[in-house]
Amino acid sequence: MTGSVEIPPTNDSRWDALLSGAVRPAYKCLALRILMIRLTHAYARSDADRPALVDELHRFFRDNLRFARDDFATIFQGQPR
Repeated sequence: MTGSVEIPPTNDSRWDALLSGAVRPAYKCLALRILMIRLTHAYARSDADRPALVDELHRFFRDNLRFARDDFATIFQGQPR
């Protein structure tokens, strides 16, 4: 449940920026840190199914926002830590 937070659609360019490594925030949520390691490595492969990787990260925030709210705010709402 996301409450009043709207998670950007998967076609938002910030998802690709995160997964490509163009944006590298420091994550507070351990589960997100671990997920991002796996996803960024997979995203860098030439045979990567990038839309599926973006979907997975999007689902993570949708399903785990209560744990990753601070990271979400830093990434998508520009709030500094």
